Amino acid sequence: MVTTDGQIAGSRFMKYRLSRVICLAIMFLFLIGGQSVLMGQEVSIRPGLKMNMVGADVEYLQDCLNQAGYFDGAIDGRFGPATRAGVLQLQKEAGLSPDGVVGHATWGAIEALIAQKEVVHVVQPGETLWAIARELDTTVSALVDANGIRNPNRLAVGATLVVPRTRISGKVASTNIGVRMMHWDDVQRIFPKAASATVIDVKTGLRFQIRRLFGTNHADVEPLTVADTRTMKRALGGKWSWDRRPIVIEIGTSRIAASMNGFPHGKSTIDNGFPGHFCVHFLGSRLHSDDRSDKDHQAAVLQAARYDGR
Repeated sequence: MVTTDGQIAGSRFMKYRLSRVICLAIMFLFLIGGQSVLMGQEVSIRPGLKMNMVGADVEYLQDCLNQAGYFDGAIDGRFGPATRAGVLQLQKEAGLSPDGVVGHATWGAIEALIAQKEVVHVVQPGETLWAIARELDTTVSALVDANGIRNPNRLAVGATLVVPRTRISGKVASTNIGVRMMHWDDVQRIFPKAASATVIDVKTGLRFQIRRLFGTNHADVEPLTVADTRTMKRALGGKWSWDRRPIVIEIGTSRIAASMNGFPHGKSTIDNGFPGHFCVHFLGSRLHSDDRSDKDHQAAVLQAARYDGR
């Protein structure tokens, strides 16, 4: 059942969304070759996962393959024949060398598949589940299953629906116009303090400029000019808000999935009509207050990764 505040009910959906977040986090941890504590467990991502390996990283691989539609066996942390078969099939369809070894390119293919299997749709006045399914090339039953909907004839306006995508046969779909899921550790290298960037608000398509002020766990930024402050406020519906909001950050030629809140707080250094700064989060960023990941920001980052430019 979809509640009026746009939250999706049902343990199946919550488990699905959590596993997606974990999968994407693991992929990027693999790419940077580090260690992290996830769900209370330190996970070391070994390069080149392959047949007969065992461990938590294999378990996460199986979970990600399951989400991408290439594995339906037991998620037991053992890289056996079924896991290898799923990896081989994915590699073949992605145009990779089918060697059954999970390296950087294979993780990238899994990530792309997971990203394109799901979009998010906000229910508009007068819409029906049938109409949404037809418009977004899916089925009513798929929508019901993905969202745990009990009554398909009752949809709340403003509710957020997960819209599963079917796998594209023979190839991996490309990411939407180059929007990347980049880990915060890597973002900091291309978006240093005092650097400028462009924000694209995913919900409205409005664009405005920002400058990075400071921030170690995430980016604290300011609108660059008075005009940028006005555009930002218009994107937020005319008032400042702490609500998490999916955005895309353009830094040079890179487009990076991100999340922002829009409430001025703390220090300000620019005469721009914005009395403070606001926060921008990326994959793997954390709150300054208690050094923890904010689940709502991370969910908005995932939504921004599916931005298609419309």
